Amino acid sequence: MADFVSHHLFGRQALTVFPAPAQRAAACRPACFFWGCQGPDPLFYRKILLGSPLHKLGNRMHSEKTDELFAALSRAVRDLSGDAQEIAAAYFYGFVCHYALDSEIHPYVYCRQVQFCTENPKLSASAVHSRIESDIDYLLYERACHRPITEFDPEERYQLSPVEQAVLSVVLHAVLKTVYGADVSMHELRRSFAEMTSWESFLYSESRAVYRGAKKAEALLGRGALLTGHMKLERPMWDALNLAHQPWHNLWKSDEIRTDSVPELFGLARIRAAALAGQYAAQFDAGWLMHYHFDEPFDSGNPKNDNGK
Repeated sequence: MADFVSHHLFGRQALTVFPAPAQRAAACRPACFFWGCQGPDPLFYRKILLGSPLHKLGNRMHSEKTDELFAALSRAVRDLSGDAQEIAAAYFYGFVCHYALDSEIHPYVYCRQVQFCTENPKLSASAVHSRIESDIDYLLYERACHRPITEFDPEERYQLSPVEQAVLSVVLHAVLKTVYGADVSMHELRRSFAEMTSWESFLYSESRAVYRGAKKAEALLGRGALLTGHMKLERPMWDALNLAHQPWHNLWKSDEIRTDSVPELFGLARIRAAALAGQYAAQFDAGWLMHYHFDEPFDSGNPKNDNGK
C-alpha cells in the first residue's frame, strides 16, 4: 500500500478531474471521501501491536476478488438513499482513488523492495516495503506542500460524525460478508478507523523519544518494524521518487522495463481513477450497474503472488 499521506494527496489531486457527481459527494462528505482514499488499510491497524486480527483480511482485499469488491461497494451506493447514499458515494469515490494509486505504484515499490533485499538478504521484506513507502510519503509531501511532513495532522480531515461512522461500518460489514465471507462486527470496523487515526498521529510525530520507545516495543514483540518503518524523522537520502528515471519493472512483467518517476505514476493513476469515477457516476445516475473487470488487483507486482490472479 502507499502510505497515508500519499493516498491523501492523491485523492485531493484526483478529485480535481473527477466528474461533478463525485466532486459533489466529496464536498458534502469530505471525511468519508478521504477515508475511502485509505481503502482497506484501516484493517491493518486494529490491535496492531498484538497482531491485527483483521490484517489477513486487509491483505485479501488488496489481492483477491477486486471485481466482486467493487461490485458490492457500488451496489451499496445504488441501493441506499438520502444521507446514507451520500456517505457511501463519497467513500466509494475515495476507494476508487485508493485502487488507482495502489495498482500503479505497487509495481515500483515491490521492484525496489526486491532490489534492496537482494543486496542485503538480512533485511525484512515487510520492513523494507514500509520504509520505501514512508520515504515516498516524506518526499511527496515536501514536494507538494513545501513544508515538513511532521506538520501534517491526520486528524484534521478524518473526523467522522456518528452517522457517517454508522453508515460506513454497516456498508463494510455487508461488503466483507458478501465478498470474502468474513463476519466482522461493526464495532471492530469502527475501532479500525479510530485506531488508524491514533496511530497515524503518532507516526507523523517528530519526537525521537517516541521513536525510541516504539523501537523498544517492537524489539520486545519481535514482529519487525511494524510502526517505526512508517515514522518520518529524517529526510530520505535516496531517490525514492525516482526523479532520475532509473529503470525498474513490474515483477509480474519482467520483460517490461520502465523508468517512470513516482510523480509520473501519480499522473497515470489520476487518469485511471478519473475514468473509473466517470463510468460509475454515469451508472449511478442511470440507476443500473454493469459488471466491471479490473485487470490488476491493488497489490499488482507482489512477489508473493506472481500470477496476478
